[in-house]
Amino acid sequence: MNLSPGRLTRPLLYAKTPIDGCLSLSSRRVVNITNIYSTLNLRMPLLIIALTVLTGCASAPRETSNEQVTPAQVQATQEAGDVDVSQTVETAEAPREPMEYPVAPFTGDTLFDLLAAEVAGYRTEYDFALEKYVAVAEETRDPQVAARATRLALYLKDEAQALRTALVWAEEDPKDVDAHRAAVDLLLKQDRMAEAITHLWAIKELGGLARFDLFAYRSANLLPEQRAGVLAAISQMQSEHPEDTQLKFAKAILLEQTGQYEESLYLADELLELSQEVSLIVLKASLLSSLDSSADAIALLEAGVENSGGNRRLRLILARMLFESGDLEAARVQYGQVLEQSPNDGDVLFALALIALDQGQDPEARRYFERMVRWNRRAGEAHYYLGGIAEREGDTVAALREYRQAGDGYEFIPAQARIGSILVNEGRWPEAREHFDRLRAQRPSRRQDLILLEAQILAERGMQEEVFEFLDLAVAEDPENIELLYFRAMTGQRFDRLDILEADLRRVINMDPGNADALNALGYTLTDQTDRHEEALVLIEKALSMKPDEAAFIDSMGWVQYRLSNYDEALIHLRRALELFQNDEVAAHLGEVLWVTGEQEEAVRVWEEALELAPDSDILKETMMRFRGDQEDALEAL
Repeated sequence: MNLSPGRLTRPLLYAKTPIDGCLSLSSRRVVNITNIYSTLNLRMPLLIIALTVLTGCASAPRETSNEQVTPAQVQATQEAGDVDVSQTVETAEAPREPMEYPVAPFTGDTLFDLLAAEVAGYRTEYDFALEKYVAVAEETRDPQVAARATRLALYLKDEAQALRTALVWAEEDPKDVDAHRAAVDLLLKQDRMAEAITHLWAIKELGGLARFDLFAYRSANLLPEQRAGVLAAISQMQSEHPEDTQLKFAKAILLEQTGQYEESLYLADELLELSQEVSLIVLKASLLSSLDSSADAIALLEAGVENSGGNRRLRLILARMLFESGDLEAARVQYGQVLEQSPNDGDVLFALALIALDQGQDPEARRYFERMVRWNRRAGEAHYYLGGIAEREGDTVAALREYRQAGDGYEFIPAQARIGSILVNEGRWPEAREHFDRLRAQRPSRRQDLILLEAQILAERGMQEEVFEFLDLAVAEDPENIELLYFRAMTGQRFDRLDILEADLRRVINMDPGNADALNALGYTLTDQTDRHEEALVLIEKALSMKPDEAAFIDSMGWVQYRLSNYDEALIHLRRALELFQNDEVAAHLGEVLWVTGEQEEAVRVWEEALELAPDSDILKETMMRFRGDQEDALEAL
């Protein structure tokens, strides 16, 4: 319900208000005016006005609809995450006769609270009015009072109170679709999906339009155990109504979300036998892709595009899948056809620009990005990439201009990094420092990111004195900032300042004893750069107990065991670490231990495979040089 500010000043007793609609008590409550007057001790004129309004409203009948929702009605939903809670249900219900309700009198105290709520509303004291309405709704469980309380609570954005009264409303008036709709929307916002399903089904049974498909899509944001509960509830309903296509579609979506792709595909195929709706084709294509059948998914989408006369949604998904599979030229063709239909679509222009960049066609990419800027479609991102093109062309003036117009999204920090790098590379370091100072003042929420960025630029250029002076000032302003301390510790590692690294990591561990990353970092450093291996082992064991499957921690354990001459233990951990994470440093460690224990052939094989993945790895080359002679001989041996 939308109300202009002017309407908020109109008396609740005389017109529709933020609580919208009349409190129709005449059909269910017998009110004794004499008792009210003696109980409330109010002036009779006000009572007569109030009682006239309270007993004079009538609910207007609403239109009915028995239409069943099909999967086609979810076509507007482009992705599973793009679900509007307000679209989950559409209401339609039969008119209700006024005498359906039992007649029972309010007590004097209860009626006093109701009138107090009305007067409070008249005075725009909505919080007090809501308090009274909620109290009466829960005490009397009157559905109309509960409805009034729910509407006022929603207007005041008090969703907790709205949910309390909406549940009363739905329970006491189970034939009211609006009551169930309010309950569904409010339960969804609290991720109480299993409870919401009951009300969603009630809407369907009452002839309303219940969107089980959108409901299922929204479940993607739930925790696994919550999603399992929703799937169980939907499965139960679907087993009771096996021919209901909407329930079957919702179940298929939930099965996909829980990784049960084969079962979901079976339901999708059943539905596709009945209808070739776009949403079903999209679902099956997604399932085929998840089952490593991307070629089949692409073929399905191509057929769907052709049979549907070029459905835009199917074509977009086909283009994206072609892009992800590496077929950039085919993706470019599909995106190009979509662009013919929507010449100013920023997402399509962006995709085509990225394809052009990947194909080394900077002039074409620039044309797409400039169109994005001209039509203000993802312009901030376009400016960032235009800056990159200008920088590659050697036009740093244009690059700086474009980077400074980058947006505040993911591209903001990379753009500032390029600005800083360009200025520093041109010897304009004071200007770069001034730029970052100004940005931190303008964007307090980005302050820490910009501090870390400036420090990184200093460190990468070997400006040791400047970077520590800068970080010392930042830490002094925020001495308990764990991220700043951790960054300064890692900067200490870069410059072989073990004193700084150890001091800062110990401060982090003291403030946050459960910080596994700090424990591992300190343990690994003590292993690698000192002979304090027993002390390092204790730290790494503690870190690994918190994250037992973390490959970096397992590598640290293998490395410290090696330094302690526990070779069998070292090999166990290092082999597992490399299985979990194909990393050049882990491979260097494993190869070294294999070599030392007499397994030179396997060591060479491990190094060779790692070198194929990381041909420029310094740690691999250095390790090989130590054990195989000079670097050239080592590489020739491989």
